[in-house]
Amino acid sequence: MDETNPGPKVHTFLPFHMVHRNEKIILNKLQGLVRNIKWSPSDVSDLFDALLNRFESFANERSDLIPWMVQMLHCIEVNCISSTWRSKSENTLIELVRETRMKDENLKKLLADDADKTLTQIIGEIRSEKLNQVNDELLKEVRDIVSSVDQELTSKGNGQQLSGLKKDLLKLCQTAEKTHFRPRLTQMVSWCLMALSNTGRLIQVGTGEGKSCIVAMFAAYRAMKGDKVDIMSSSSVLAERDMEDWEEFYATLNISVDCNVNKQDEDLKKCYKSQVVYGTVEQFAGDWLRQHFHRMDIFSQRTFQCAILDEVDSLMLDKGHNTVYLSSDMPALQHLNPLLAFIWATSNQYNKIGANKYVGQKYLFPQVVLKHIKEKGIEEYAILQIAEDTGVLSKGSVQEIQRDPKRLMEKTASVATDKLVDFLRTIEKRFPSCQFALYTNRNGVLEKLNRKSQEECEQKPVSLLLDGGFCQYMYHDKDSVLRAAKEEIKHALHFTPCELKKTGDCCYVPGFLYDLVKSKLQVWIENAFLAQSMEDEHEYIQEQHRIVPVDYSCTGVVENFMEWSDGLQQFLEMKHQSKMSDMTAITNYMSNVGLLQLYKSQIYGMSGTLGQQPEIETLQKIYTNIQTCQIPSFKRRKLFEVEGAVVIDEMTWIKNICDAVVEQIQETSYRGARAVLIICETIKLAKVLHQALEIKVPNKTLYINNNMDNSAIVTNKLGAGEVIIATNLAGRGTDLQVSDSVKTAGGLFVVQTFLPKDARVEAQAFGRAARQGSPGSAQLIVCSQHLRDAEPLQLLVLTRKFLSLMENMLDDSSSFQDLFVMKLRLYQKSFTNKQRKEISSLLSHILTEESTSDIMLAKKIRDESEAGRLSRYVDHHIPNIKKKEELFNQYLEILNHLYKSNSNKPAASDVSALNEFWGIWLLTKFNEEESITTLKNSLNEDLSKAIQKLRLREPPLPNLHHYTLFGNELREKGMLSESINMYTKAIDDDPCWAAIAYYNRAFANLTQLNKLFDPECINEILKDLQKSLKSVEFYCDQLDITYRCIAQQNSGSNRNSTTRFYKHIKVRRIVQVAFKANIFEAIQKVDRAKDLGCPVRFQKKQVYFLFPPEHFMPLPVLFMELEREIYSRGPQMIHNLVSHPSFDTFIELVHLESMGLIHIYAQDTLISLGFFSKSLHKAFLGFLKQIY
Repeated sequence: MDETNPGPKVHTFLPFHMVHRNEKIILNKLQGLVRNIKWSPSDVSDLFDALLNRFESFANERSDLIPWMVQMLHCIEVNCISSTWRSKSENTLIELVRETRMKDENLKKLLADDADKTLTQIIGEIRSEKLNQVNDELLKEVRDIVSSVDQELTSKGNGQQLSGLKKDLLKLCQTAEKTHFRPRLTQMVSWCLMALSNTGRLIQVGTGEGKSCIVAMFAAYRAMKGDKVDIMSSSSVLAERDMEDWEEFYATLNISVDCNVNKQDEDLKKCYKSQVVYGTVEQFAGDWLRQHFHRMDIFSQRTFQCAILDEVDSLMLDKGHNTVYLSSDMPALQHLNPLLAFIWATSNQYNKIGANKYVGQKYLFPQVVLKHIKEKGIEEYAILQIAEDTGVLSKGSVQEIQRDPKRLMEKTASVATDKLVDFLRTIEKRFPSCQFALYTNRNGVLEKLNRKSQEECEQKPVSLLLDGGFCQYMYHDKDSVLRAAKEEIKHALHFTPCELKKTGDCCYVPGFLYDLVKSKLQVWIENAFLAQSMEDEHEYIQEQHRIVPVDYSCTGVVENFMEWSDGLQQFLEMKHQSKMSDMTAITNYMSNVGLLQLYKSQIYGMSGTLGQQPEIETLQKIYTNIQTCQIPSFKRRKLFEVEGAVVIDEMTWIKNICDAVVEQIQETSYRGARAVLIICETIKLAKVLHQALEIKVPNKTLYINNNMDNSAIVTNKLGAGEVIIATNLAGRGTDLQVSDSVKTAGGLFVVQTFLPKDARVEAQAFGRAARQGSPGSAQLIVCSQHLRDAEPLQLLVLTRKFLSLMENMLDDSSSFQDLFVMKLRLYQKSFTNKQRKEISSLLSHILTEESTSDIMLAKKIRDESEAGRLSRYVDHHIPNIKKKEELFNQYLEILNHLYKSNSNKPAASDVSALNEFWGIWLLTKFNEEESITTLKNSLNEDLSKAIQKLRLREPPLPNLHHYTLFGNELREKGMLSESINMYTKAIDDDPCWAAIAYYNRAFANLTQLNKLFDPECINEILKDLQKSLKSVEFYCDQLDITYRCIAQQNSGSNRNSTTRFYKHIKVRRIVQVAFKANIFEAIQKVDRAKDLGCPVRFQKKQVYFLFPPEHFMPLPVLFMELEREIYSRGPQMIHNLVSHPSFDTFIELVHLESMGLIHIYAQDTLISLGFFSKSLHKAFLGFLKQIY
């Protein structure tokens, strides 16, 4: 080669974007080594120089530098070779590249074929990790145990010379090898760290590294020591899968094992007799509540000795404050539905029209003026007369309106805006209490109409948006909107007993709920506005007849058995006009934190993502004496993280994602086609991307709902060109397999399309790729518009984009890149050392120009925000959880005393009344600011009074329905006079809602009357029945209010008569109408008996006889479906079936029964439904217990 003649001089060259694609790929891959594998620019320059030199050495064997260079760099990238990487012979990559005696194929195999790490390497990596809480003495003992056992396993020895933990580990490993596989060194090290810990130990084990094997081995070890072991998973599917996978392993060791998922009664008791029980935290917590609150004997003698948690960070941090509770029957809270509906209707009258600008509903201008005039005696017609005098209304309008008030809308609606402004100025002069700031909306822009100086305004003016003759109040912040809505709601709200108004805009609530409404009204209003902003297929989905939450930010799981509290669930049901559930008061609960603390220091767990120092410190503050350790992967991890991108608009975001996906699934000159996993934040966005890829990607699958059959996704290997579009559901716990051709091409490519809420969720998503030593890559592509509740991040992105634009205007890096390409082309012609060194020097300059990316800054802000959240979690949420659980335990003591003092058989009405009292107390009296001592003293005092009232047959809360239930119990005992007294107390307490009390009192008196006919008593019975009828009509009026408030919000969408809400409300009304018909029939019969002077004969029947037999005929078929689903373990299907419209009537009758209408009185029927209805009732309640 002639180094003195580098070739012809070139004065012009092609722009960089016009060069051959492979030359651009070379530079991108070199830049990727710096950005993503953390090579230094100088090291990359040296590597490139070594590669060029290697090519020269084999120049006669190769035809083209560029394709060869791309293939070599791709091999380095795919195998994620860092500058510090060492081969088995302790050579660096650059050293191997310079070794010209090694053929290219052998070099590639050497880079791809990483052996398992040695025990020395594993112990060394554990020791070097700063966050690991281990000492040299412990690691020395671990090394000794694992080394001895590994030697015995390799030599197939029997371990006769081993003792203690060595002997135990050998036995477990031999059993695992017999039933599954030989445990790896990392798995044995993990086992040792837990077995050597006297207190709890949390282990970080990478995704795909065999956590289930470690769990089974440690559980078996503790069981062999005589402990009961509870293994908790983040999902029921994983719990059942792991138990079944390792069942043979336990059986070989003579250890009993079971899973508590989808088991009932005797099967559940049998399950907890096993030495090892798999399950979910929710199931363990629910069973604890059934044992201690429902007083079912489930655990028998089992105690909380050892807990092993899979995905421990999710259960302890993300879901630590999650609370499990068993449903409590509180039908009286159904009385809150009209109020909730009125709140929803009111909140929907407010709209945002700009930045911090809101408007309320439209009012005619006379109504607004009249509201703000403080002078007495001014009527609406006087205001209208002023409007006529000032020319706003035409002459004679007031007289027309007086003759026909309905013409008010017609006369005032079309008033010109300028005339209305003049009229309001006149009003301001005549009535100083009226001061207005007037606005109009011109083509979406707010324009102020009457500008005033501060001197002109004697008081703060009321902001009004004018639209013809209508005015809308304007508000300049959300708090003002909430205050206005609250005032409007309070104006319409009335507590009974009170005088009933005939206007239809009043909402009535029983007086015994006054304290609850007073304490929760503000929260309910806030949640109504929150429900407006929440989105379907984002925070929740519509699952047949139900609104179901989605854990979109963490696991992507559709949470079939979760409901929002404080009215939010009901507002979302109103929003979509689905079946409306009744609000509940929580009377029992167990949080994840509370359950785990029952195990004291014996909590062990594993996760692929324990997190960094803030997360670990948080865990140690909550769970005392717990230690952590990160276990290295058994092979070097080959995850290549492509530099992330933050884009401003959604269209660019979609294009970038589509381009990235298409690029990966297409075969290139240097690799085959790959498979891609796209992880989206929400179901809605997953569907958007699925639609965008419709034509570009033929072989794609949606993975967005755990209620669907997704088995094929996790069981079949992903082939070349296949794409899965998923939510976080495909993150934690999902093991995706790829074909060998995909592995060769670079493995699975993961596109995370949003910035996860914390680094752990991000790591779980990226952990789907590059598992068990296989290659893989991942990239974040984020849209700033999707950064909800993250204003700092959005501001950062916009600022960075502006600065980047300015930098690009002054940037000369593209010239250097063009020069690099030109010199590379020239080099191919002559291959001189001088050219090679010039190229390497120029490359070093190009690679040094990198700066901190948008995505890195966004992550930094995200991580700081997460650290703040964890701090609040420890300082605020955890103390409140502990307070509530202490109070609940105190209540359990009182409840236990009630059972013991009544020979474990207290009256059902007493238990119901006490539970209701406790649930309402928690809602109204719990104050986060008060100390636990103060709260416990207050609860103890109030519960003592409650128990005293029960002894006197008085309900602790003045709930009239409990008087009715007390009366029923007395009546069943034949104590008619005493039962009548109880019904009378219910009526005296609140006659508005006392339909059942009136009804029951009438027939209790009728029973007495038939023994001794008394005309005076007949009159009292008729009065009671007539008042019962009136009370039912009042309840129907409130149902109508509920319907109108909700239906009017959706009048422009689907037909109201077809909605699930309409069908449900219709059934509620039909049930009440049937009750009315029964009362009316009774009145007629009593009237006839009075006229004839003879006894009244009625047959006492169950409440279900309000409807004819054929009404219930579909139910047996549905019950058969329910039974099938229970045995096939489909709990979400059970929920869906119970929500079926065919069950509505039966459920409403159950509610009536729980409020005291146990029997109705009717004439004899030819067909007896006694056995059928009794069996139906028993079966249905049994099914309800199984799903709640």
